[in-house]
Amino acid sequence: MLEDENDRWFLWVPVCFGAGIGLYFALPEEPPFYSIIAALGIILSLCLATRNIPFLWTLCVACLCAALGFTNAKLRTLSVAQPAMERAGGFQVLRGWIEKTEARLPVGHRITLRPFAARGGKKGKLPYRVRYTSRFEEAPVTGSAVEVRLRLRRVPEPVMPGGFDFSRKAYFAGLGAVGFALAPGKPLTGVPPPPFDIRLRAKIDRLRRGIERSILESVPGERGAFVIALITGERGRIPKETLTALRDSGLAHMLAISGLHMALMAGSLYWLLRAGAAGFPALALRYPIKKWAAMLALLGAGFYLSISGGSIATQRAFLMTGIVFTAILLDRPALTLRNVALAAVVILGLFPESLLDVSFQMSFAAVTALVAVYERTRKRKSAAFTHTLHGRALRKAGGYLAGIALTTLVAGIAVAPFAAFHFHKLAQFSLLANLAAMPPFGLAVMPAALVVLLMMPFGLEALPLQFMAWGIDQVVSVAKEVSSWPAATVRVATMPSASLLALTLGGLWLCLWRKPWRLAGIGIAGIGLVLAGGNPRPDLLVGRDGKLLAVRTSADNLSVTGGKRASYSLEQWLRADGDPRDPASALKSGAFKCDELACIATVKGRTVAFVRHPAALAEECARADIVVAQIPLNRRCPKARVTVDRIDLWADGAHALYLDGQSIRIETVAQFRGARPWSRNTVRKRKKPLTDGNAYAGEPGDGDEKKSR
Repeated sequence: MLEDENDRWFLWVPVCFGAGIGLYFALPEEPPFYSIIAALGIILSLCLATRNIPFLWTLCVACLCAALGFTNAKLRTLSVAQPAMERAGGFQVLRGWIEKTEARLPVGHRITLRPFAARGGKKGKLPYRVRYTSRFEEAPVTGSAVEVRLRLRRVPEPVMPGGFDFSRKAYFAGLGAVGFALAPGKPLTGVPPPPFDIRLRAKIDRLRRGIERSILESVPGERGAFVIALITGERGRIPKETLTALRDSGLAHMLAISGLHMALMAGSLYWLLRAGAAGFPALALRYPIKKWAAMLALLGAGFYLSISGGSIATQRAFLMTGIVFTAILLDRPALTLRNVALAAVVILGLFPESLLDVSFQMSFAAVTALVAVYERTRKRKSAAFTHTLHGRALRKAGGYLAGIALTTLVAGIAVAPFAAFHFHKLAQFSLLANLAAMPPFGLAVMPAALVVLLMMPFGLEALPLQFMAWGIDQVVSVAKEVSSWPAATVRVATMPSASLLALTLGGLWLCLWRKPWRLAGIGIAGIGLVLAGGNPRPDLLVGRDGKLLAVRTSADNLSVTGGKRASYSLEQWLRADGDPRDPASALKSGAFKCDELACIATVKGRTVAFVRHPAALAEECARADIVVAQIPLNRRCPKARVTVDRIDLWADGAHALYLDGQSIRIETVAQFRGARPWSRNTVRKRKKPLTDGNAYAGEPGDGDEKKSR
């Protein structure tokens, strides 16, 4: 087996490397560096000792790759550590350099600030980077120094145990606090110049803003907003209804600048340059115009990366494109799984945290599946319709449509597990939507975008912009039509991580091997499908701020109290539950009986009390099995088996309770996050109250045990 697949073993290097990174992020506590070095030494010694035993040597090399991935993730964590906000929130006047501005509808901007001073604060206590929302129409210029009054808070934690942890993403982005502006920023003079990276970003941003102004002059409104999103990566101007239609129809990938856009833009430029050079026989016969075109196309891709905002997803796409064009320069096959594996190693080496990013997972799942299919089908050529011009035209048109269908089908299957795991939603008609939308997008929108950029320095961009806008109209029309169909989307409840891992391993096993044993990947993926429905759903959910409480009703859906309108937490709860209802319906479902002081509900025969005021504590503690309080509890509840109060939520975050017969299992955000650099917790645990309510039981540090009796 080893000899038969010798040329495929390299493809498993990024898999093992990524496994080590995943293990690092899965640990509940930060590992000490000396233990990592010791493990590396042991594994390296085993590799040397087993070099004459092929099977054992292969296993040891796989472990070495995993250990290197683990070490790389640890080094990356240490290298990006920056100050973050320590207090829970407050008003603060900060002085800093504007690092980034993003437009938001209907009015306002999201602004990233690099603080260098605070009124009444110490420099050492400042967050490295602050992101805030400004509802004021005017926005400061990137690179300028401002003084702004902000309402700041720490980076938000997950809204439920096991939910998306934005604080981890913020940690690697150097983001230490978030908030909103209370007044427009005041320009400052006489301050030091900003760092080099901000000065460079300011120059690029001036170019981007000039491009956006030119676009809006020729194509105003929603069409112009879509054009801007595809060229400069600024999506804040697109209406929410259009974004929803794109997601529900399975066309949202067209909006995020990633591998598809980079390939179409750089590929169109490569074809244009090579075709233009081929028109001059003296040039084409004497010089390597293919390599010249690849080099210039790579430079064009770099320019597109810079004006598109340079997001992590776009950087990954550029690296992959760079490897493809480098292969052309070296006279190597461009589209191979080896190049995909090399790109994955480079990206994970530079940004190991990308492994947990949904865009990384979906893009590499799609690319790996597509290239694997391409490698198996590229030698199969049809002999039909090759003798006449009409036949060749039909063959090309049919091949193009068949290619779109095959690409959409393969990519859709590859990314479906990740879409279900992260977004809890699947677009049922994405194949039909892509069949209808990809021809205008691939043949009109993106080539026109390239022409727009080429013509803009000469002021001749108006005509290609109109052509690009026409193509965008076709795409948006398809999105709105398909998303309006009944059952266009299917909600999916939270999948266990083991299911996603099995589906991923099965897909990799099927794609990376060449011999018949690759079919075992279907069985591995089948195990993942069986596990997909095995994740228990919580019977109670308590919001991280204590304002929301959800209970599971006899109809097996959530009923919520504590809010008058939709909130981010409630939307995420319903999404994770696979519930298609809007938040307003969950708030009106009526499982609670409430007065001004408290609410009561029954879940699986147990009484749940939601206490809002201290005056209700005595009554609710005397009759409820589970007491959730928006206030700190200063007394022991004799009947309650579980109590969760405001202090518990400050310390441990959102709670999920599972009722199974006489058992009550409690999960908290703090348990899932562990003691990691991005899960800072500044709230000290308190001791538990005794029966008389005046003394406290327990020792400091034992707060990891919930008050379950």
